[in-house]
Amino acid sequence: MQRNVAVLTADMVNSTLFSREETTSWLTELIDSLKKNPDFDWILEPEIYRGDSFQCVLKTPENVLRLAVLARVLLRKHSDKTDLRIAIGIGSGNELTDRAGTSDGEAFRLSGHLADNIRKQKARIGIAMSVPSDPMSATLDILETIIGNWSPAQSEVVAALLQNENVTQISERLSVSQPAISQRLSASKWWAVDHFLSTFPQHLALYIKP
Repeated sequence: MQRNVAVLTADMVNSTLFSREETTSWLTELIDSLKKNPDFDWILEPEIYRGDSFQCVLKTPENVLRLAVLARVLLRKHSDKTDLRIAIGIGSGNELTDRAGTSDGEAFRLSGHLADNIRKQKARIGIAMSVPSDPMSATLDILETIIGNWSPAQSEVVAALLQNENVTQISERLSVSQPAISQRLSASKWWAVDHFLSTFPQHLALYIKP
């Protein structure tokens, strides 16, 4: 049996509010940061298409929610008027090429179908699998009530944590006091999101086999 992969399709929200230069700069910086992150085992690295969207493929679906949250906060740190809609498909990827845009398989079709319909749901991260997963969708709805309220300043700190910086390093880099950094994390309810991200592999195991 072929191992499951995770296909992530992301579309920038409100891209028309910003100049093409801003959109290109923010997405390029975002993708460079994702590529450098050692937590992600790429089959196909993120690739921009249509100017305000990107797609990528992970070998380990267990890390895809962490990837999705990181991608969102890397963009949201620039403005409270932008975000990403992220459609994740988990399944086989049996027709892989050297580019996500020309590859195919169950995970690609699940992600593509969800990307076409994600505007109809309130949560901006969705996960589609070949089996019914309503409890997972409900959990993502709850997650959205937290992430959706993060300010650019909170998003910046969360992005740093997800890139393996500690509070001391963040404080020094941003020239912000450690108590102020801790306050941003407390206000963002980061502890709850971090707990869900750390247990996501167990949630996913209820639906798919490794």
